[in-house]
Amino acid sequence: MHMSSYWKHQFSKILDYLTRQKKPAVVLMTVGGTILGGQKVLNFVVTGKFSWGSLTVGTNDGNFISDYIVPIVAIILIVMGGILMVLNEYLAFKQNSHKRIILVAGNGLRTTSETGLDKKVTSILKGTIYPVDIDITQQFRDGYVFEPELTFIRKILPSKDNLAQLLAKGSAESIQVGYGGFLPVPFTFFIGNVLDDKSNVSVFDWDRENERWEHISEKHIDDGESFISETIRTGELDEIVLVVSCSYRVKMLQVGECFKGLGIEHLTLETIAFDNHWSLVKQRRLSIQFAEKIKSLSDMGIRTIHLILAAQSSVVLNLGRRYDSRNMSELIVYQYEQTNKNPYPWGIYALSHGHENGGFITRSEEQ
Repeated sequence: MHMSSYWKHQFSKILDYLTRQKKPAVVLMTVGGTILGGQKVLNFVVTGKFSWGSLTVGTNDGNFISDYIVPIVAIILIVMGGILMVLNEYLAFKQNSHKRIILVAGNGLRTTSETGLDKKVTSILKGTIYPVDIDITQQFRDGYVFEPELTFIRKILPSKDNLAQLLAKGSAESIQVGYGGFLPVPFTFFIGNVLDDKSNVSVFDWDRENERWEHISEKHIDDGESFISETIRTGELDEIVLVVSCSYRVKMLQVGECFKGLGIEHLTLETIAFDNHWSLVKQRRLSIQFAEKIKSLSDMGIRTIHLILAAQSSVVLNLGRRYDSRNMSELIVYQYEQTNKNPYPWGIYALSHGHENGGFITRSEEQ
């Protein structure tokens, strides 16, 4: 009989609770409470014979030890535990007050305001929030970005220097970064590229089914899936199209028509779904596979990679963080617009040598 992954996860949580290290304050209070509550249960009699007679000490009939000493010791333990707990909470509060949470909120197709993002973040991370709001809600028309190049220059690119300044104002131990948002894929990838591995980054994604934010963490079950790599079409040029299918399966025929004459490589999951990405362990594995794929293409002499991503916001951000701007091929991330005659009309250059500030590119139907 095989245990389901759900029950394995629940059993693991119970074991973690039973075996985790107990705090000294809790131990003192527990011992004191146990002694105080169970003193009537613990009965003993000790008799000693001496030259002048015998002495019996016990708890059966009540005496000074059981009636006074034991309760006093128990109360002292409880009070000491309480004082230690208050002291620990004070020290934790003092320590957290010096920590900063740089909360990057991407407001795009919809806004993060009044969605509870800040409350979710502070339930996971401890410190003072320094908001970095990237708001392009006014640049949307009928679900698409209006004047995307201007939007990139005025709204997205400034976040690069803004984040760099905030991250430089403290040590890695005192600064945490949280991200949650609804930005288009190219902009999200660019923000991830900017964040890189400069600080401790916690990523939050919107749970469509339950209408709430979820933390991408190790607490979520890892289904063990990895990317399956396949070659869709070979090419002779030093440019290639890399397609990643995670939340949707990308239409390869459409990609082939848009990028004529270029080779196409595909990274896909066996299970394509909106909710296949909550595990941090899984996202780390997929990010490493993605980086290794780009590295292998770079080693083959590919100079430019045209990246098509169909993935959740958190996955896109973490893939952007994995892209090594110093040692990998030039990379362009494209926006998908289903109703456009050219479904991949524009893209953003990832940070790289020669594109220190990224860059914007448009593609015509003839390209």
